[in-house]
Amino acid sequence: MSIKIRGKGKNKLNLEFEEEGFSLVNLLRQNIWDSGTEIGKAEYRKGHTYLDNISLLVETKEGNPVEEVVKAAEKIKTEAEEIKKQIGEF
Repeated sequence: MSIKIRGKGKNKLNLEFEEEGFSLVNLLRQNIWDSGTEIGKAEYRKGHTYLDNISLLVETKEGNPVEEVVKAAEKIKTEAEEIKKQIGEF
């Protein structure tokens, strides 16, 4: 997976995920919304189904949008490790 920064401002971040499906980007988006931080916008878009990559736009009312994406990714990682641990017990 490759991520490109398509735009960055004080309270705005636009990322492009190359060769990535909706699942991960949607999970990131949902975790950003659920973070408890004042989020103005967290949405993903994809133009053409086969030709375009998915982009994630995050706008915060206060705070750093980069930190919000990192926190969401860390939460996903922690949850995935917990699932792995529980499955390994079978």
